[in-house]
Amino acid sequence: MSDSEHLNAFLKCMGERDVTGAIAHLSDGIIIRSPIFSTPFEGKADATKVLTHLLQTLDSFEPKLLLRDGADVVAIFTAKCGEHVIDGMDHLHLGPTGLIDSMTVAWRPLTAVVAVQQLLAPKLGEKAMQLVPINSPVA
Repeated sequence: MSDSEHLNAFLKCMGERDVTGAIAHLSDGIIIRSPIFSTPFEGKADATKVLTHLLQTLDSFEPKLLLRDGADVVAIFTAKCGEHVIDGMDHLHLGPTGLIDSMTVAWRPLTAVVAVQQLLAPKLGEKAMQLVPINSPVA
């Protein structure tokens, strides 16, 4: 499979919520950097765990646009979780065999990110976070 075929198949599987299919397009040494956890997920076992729980938590994942420069790809997507709509970008790096070997995820808005983190964290053995309003304006 070419790197484009791996990339397109991965995004199609994510949209179809097919974890097994998505994982087939990740390298054994995949590193996933998430906006909702400070420690990266490393290796296929961790990637399988996080993607399984993520896709069980999200109501939808819809790829919208791909931007590519050589082995670096930005996938722009929309995800939904309950009433929250997430605008996201994944910076994906394709290794020499075309498999995805790293992924850095960026999501917005913050309220939606925190809402997903609160649902996902306990499933992965992490603590849920919350937004705390401040009482006085920041100078």
